[in-house]
Amino acid sequence: MLQALPYHLKVRDHFVRQEKTWNYFAAVKTKEEQLAQYKTELLKNTYKFDEQADAGIYEKVNKAKEKLGLEQLPVTVYQAQYTDEINASIVFLNNEAHIVFSGRITQLLDEDELQAILAHELTHIKLYSSLQGELEIAERIIMAIAGNYNSDAAYSETARLYRLYTEIFCDRGAYTVVGDTKPVITSLVKIATGLDKVSAESYTKQADEIFSTASGVKATTISHPENFIRARAIQLWHEKKEAAEPEIIRMIEGMTDLDQLDVFKQEELLQLTRKFMQLLLKPNWFRSTLVTSLAKQYFVNFSYDDSVMPDEAFTQTIGEAHTSIKDYLGYIMLDFALVDGELEQIPFGWAFQFSEAIQLKDVFDAIVKKELQLSDKKLQQHKQKTMSAWYKIKEGEKEQIYEGDEKLTTAVPTGN
Repeated sequence: MLQALPYHLKVRDHFVRQEKTWNYFAAVKTKEEQLAQYKTELLKNTYKFDEQADAGIYEKVNKAKEKLGLEQLPVTVYQAQYTDEINASIVFLNNEAHIVFSGRITQLLDEDELQAILAHELTHIKLYSSLQGELEIAERIIMAIAGNYNSDAAYSETARLYRLYTEIFCDRGAYTVVGDTKPVITSLVKIATGLDKVSAESYTKQADEIFSTASGVKATTISHPENFIRARAIQLWHEKKEAAEPEIIRMIEGMTDLDQLDVFKQEELLQLTRKFMQLLLKPNWFRSTLVTSLAKQYFVNFSYDDSVMPDEAFTQTIGEAHTSIKDYLGYIMLDFALVDGELEQIPFGWAFQFSEAIQLKDVFDAIVKKELQLSDKKLQQHKQKTMSAWYKIKEGEKEQIYEGDEKLTTAVPTGN
């Protein structure tokens, strides 16, 4: 059974909560004159397949419509002129579907592959029509925002992932109609390469090899989803159906890369950063004016939290994080270790201890070595000196920073 993918629903729910934006896009209606103008332009620049003369194409259209539950949908198929690009696209206007072939797609594909492509395109309408059209609204919103040159990069990444998941969904629709993964995969590869003959088995093995040898591989192409991702996704879905979903999500999204955050991972990183800073700045002696000022540059509404603790999930998240995220957190520690000279060596000593406790020791050591231009020997001397300064804060009343962890026990100085 075809169902919208979790990412589609996340994007939909995200924008539904933005009531004004959602209502604006939901209210947009296709006018009759827009449809008439579009049809006129199509007729000027395409060859329109005739239902009688080109009955084979429309037989495939009707088969796909029946399998997808779109029997009442009017569909017209066209061949674009003046282009050599091999492609197929669909436009859905005022409850009418218009499929446009370009290049030599009808000569390149065999009967089953052509069936798969027509089914793939019509599955776009299946998605747009589901959930009272909410996913089509969500798509228009994210594409409009991502297309604005002033928009945050996270929206572009969200749009890219939304499109990729849409292609994954439509590949499943094609599979539902043809009942086999081979024409779905071979049509995909033929359109991308222009080859007359390809092997679905060889291409699937190629995709498997990529994922077995390259840790963290994920889809990165901006304008078109990577075909080996789609080929492997449809093969996994063929083998496991809904049980394949977690593996497909991991394959598409991979680890959270600092340079490739969608709006959801951006929010997750913000929450991780806030907790990280609250843990780092938990010692009372660390809360100087300069330190507080720096914290508020990260978060305007930053506040200290004496109750925050480094639970297992937090430590695991950091341990499994992408290298770019670990480096990002390491530089935050360096920022705070250097910001207030009056605290002397104490923040550095605490940062070294803190980094070890949360599995960032090697990362922080490497950053300190690089930014302070230290040799290995000088780095060790720096660590010993600063950690000694931190340990000396035992003259005053001891302050338990993290209950049950002797590594992270420090003391509050009695004065300057």
